[in-house]
Amino acid sequence: MKSWPIVIVSALAVVFAAYAGYLSMENSRLKAMLAEIPKDEKTAAVDDIAEAAEEVIERAEEIEQPRRRPEFAEFENMSPEERREAIAERRRAARAAQLERALAAFDDPELRMDMIERQMERLDRGYAEFFRRLGLPPEEIDALKTLMAERNLIRMESSMRASAVTDEERAAIREDYRNQFAALSEDIDALLGEEDAQKLKQYSNTLQYRDDVEDFERALSYSETPLSKRQAEGLVNVYAKVDKDFEYTVDISQFQGRGRGRDSAPLTQELVDTYYQEREIYDAMLLEQAATVLNEAQLASLAAQQISEREREQRQAQLALENANVSDVPGGGFPRGGFGGGRGGPGGFGGGRGGR
Repeated sequence: MKSWPIVIVSALAVVFAAYAGYLSMENSRLKAMLAEIPKDEKTAAVDDIAEAAEEVIERAEEIEQPRRRPEFAEFENMSPEERREAIAERRRAARAAQLERALAAFDDPELRMDMIERQMERLDRGYAEFFRRLGLPPEEIDALKTLMAERNLIRMESSMRASAVTDEERAAIREDYRNQFAALSEDIDALLGEEDAQKLKQYSNTLQYRDDVEDFERALSYSETPLSKRQAEGLVNVYAKVDKDFEYTVDISQFQGRGRGRDSAPLTQELVDTYYQEREIYDAMLLEQAATVLNEAQLASLAAQQISEREREQRQAQLALENANVSDVPGGGFPRGGFGGGRGGPGGFGGGRGGR
């Protein structure tokens, strides 16, 4: 009697032999089908594959060697001086067209109302705490926001219209808008009363510092003890006082992210170094005053925030120095949005404060 292993092996051999026979028959059938296909169809199939391969290769070559953007082609054969002038002219034309569209929007009643509503939304964000403190009925708060939004819009419109006229016309335009602004301010004072109107002026004068304090509060919420309302208000006053008392000796505000004017002085290492040396002094004064309202942990967090901001902005300023001739290439210029959220002086990268 055969053992079981021998029986199993014999059975497997039979199965494999049958499968091999099936594969052989299938192979013969496919060859016969292929032989029946006309020769021109075979060639067409091969040609299709070849064309697809060539298309892929051509596309890869395009990616490896990108063509210049069409809008910059006109600058290729210009000298650096001609290129700068052409770019400056293009920017002047773009600004003029943008100004024309903006002025047309002021004259459109529906668009003007849209702008007022957007101003009211911004007021909700910036003045929410002040509106809560007033304790006025909702309809009076809404009336107050409308007047404030219209006043903000008048300020914007005045600046734009004055920039679009001659020197002789500018004085008359500014006087007209100054009167409109004063009339709206009187309406606001009448709505609030003398005491609350004075509080609004104080709140508005410190609004930019409140943004800084809110940023600091958000950072504290992840690590240290949050600020109390008294601490937050005290820190706002500290920012305002130091900003008023401190005077910078350099002004690099012309390099805040919209490129340089044709007649502006170049950005130099000396200017940047001087500004950030004075910035350290400003920050030290701020820390000294803040120590009267913050605890030790909060003060340490503020110091760390100052260092982080200075280092980030200095890196961006250094990049601007290294690319001092970036306007020599088409589309060049400093990055939009400035070089950071600097504070402390008119010369701060990205909208600094102080020395006003």
